[in-house]
Amino acid sequence: MNFGDIGGMGGAVAGYISTPEGQDAVKKYLTSPDGIAMLQNFAGSPEGKKVILSTLPQILAGLNLPPGVADMIKGSLGNQ
Repeated sequence: MNFGDIGGMGGAVAGYISTPEGQDAVKKYLTSPDGIAMLQNFAGSPEGKKVILSTLPQILAGLNLPPGVADMIKGSLGNQ
Protein backbone atom coordinates (compact mmCIF):
# COMPACT_ATOMS: atom_id res chain seq x y z
CA MET A 1 0.00 0.00 0.00
CA ASN A 2 1.28 3.42 -0.88
CA PHE A 3 0.28 5.81 1.91
CA GLY A 4 1.26 8.74 -0.28
CA ASP A 5 -1.85 8.15 -2.38
CA ILE A 6 -4.43 8.55 0.42
CA GLY A 7 -5.70 11.99 -0.54
CA GLY A 8 -2.68 13.91 0.74
CA MET A 9 -2.87 12.32 4.19
CA GLY A 10 -0.03 9.90 3.54
CA GLY A 11 2.56 11.65 5.70
CA ALA A 12 0.20 11.93 8.67
CA VAL A 13 -0.88 8.30 8.40
CA ALA A 14 2.68 7.02 8.04
CA GLY A 15 3.78 9.23 10.96
CA TYR A 16 1.00 7.91 13.19
CA ILE A 17 1.72 4.29 12.28
CA SER A 18 5.36 4.79 13.25
CA THR A 19 4.37 5.70 16.84
CA PRO A 20 3.74 3.09 19.56
CA GLU A 21 0.10 4.22 19.73
CA GLY A 22 -0.28 3.87 15.98
CA GLN A 23 1.28 0.42 16.01
CA ASP A 24 -1.12 -0.66 18.78
CA ALA A 25 -4.08 0.69 16.78
CA VAL A 26 -2.94 -1.24 13.69
CA LYS A 27 -2.53 -4.45 15.71
CA LYS A 28 -6.00 -4.05 17.23
CA TYR A 29 -7.54 -3.46 13.82
CA LEU A 30 -5.74 -6.35 12.13
CA THR A 31 -6.92 -8.75 14.85
CA SER A 32 -10.54 -7.54 14.64
CA PRO A 33 -13.07 -9.35 12.42
CA ASP A 34 -12.92 -6.49 9.90
CA GLY A 35 -9.12 -6.52 9.89
CA ILE A 36 -8.95 -10.29 9.45
CA ALA A 37 -11.41 -10.10 6.54
CA MET A 38 -9.35 -7.33 4.94
CA LEU A 39 -6.15 -9.38 5.27
CA GLN A 40 -7.85 -12.47 3.82
CA ASN A 41 -9.09 -10.47 0.83
CA PHE A 42 -5.67 -8.91 0.31
CA ALA A 43 -3.85 -12.24 0.64
CA GLY A 44 -6.16 -13.75 -1.97
CA SER A 45 -5.50 -11.01 -4.51
CA PRO A 46 -2.68 -11.19 -7.07
CA GLU A 47 -1.05 -8.10 -5.51
CA GLY A 48 -1.35 -9.58 -2.02
CA LYS A 49 0.25 -12.86 -3.06
CA LYS A 50 3.10 -10.94 -4.65
CA VAL A 51 3.68 -8.93 -1.43
CA ILE A 52 3.50 -12.04 0.75
CA LEU A 53 5.96 -13.96 -1.39
CA SER A 54 8.38 -11.01 -1.49
CA THR A 55 8.35 -10.51 2.31
CA LEU A 56 8.19 -14.17 3.29
CA PRO A 57 11.96 -14.81 3.40
CA GLN A 58 12.51 -12.01 5.96
CA ILE A 59 9.56 -13.14 8.07
CA LEU A 60 10.66 -16.76 8.08
CA ALA A 61 14.25 -15.78 8.91
CA GLY A 62 13.03 -14.04 12.06
CA LEU A 63 11.00 -16.99 13.35
CA ASN A 64 13.87 -19.26 14.44
CA LEU A 65 12.36 -22.29 12.71
CA PRO A 66 13.98 -25.74 12.69
CA PRO A 67 16.33 -26.39 9.75
CA GLY A 68 14.50 -27.03 6.49
CA VAL A 69 11.09 -25.74 7.63
CA ALA A 70 11.48 -22.29 6.05
CA ASP A 71 12.53 -23.86 2.74
CA MET A 72 9.56 -26.24 2.89
CA ILE A 73 7.15 -23.34 3.47
CA LYS A 74 8.65 -21.25 0.66
CA GLY A 75 8.58 -24.26 -1.67
CA SER A 76 4.95 -25.08 -0.95
CA LEU A 77 3.83 -21.49 -1.52
CA GLY A 78 5.86 -21.12 -4.68
CA ASN A 79 4.17 -24.14 -6.23
CA GLN A 80 0.63 -22.80 -5.91
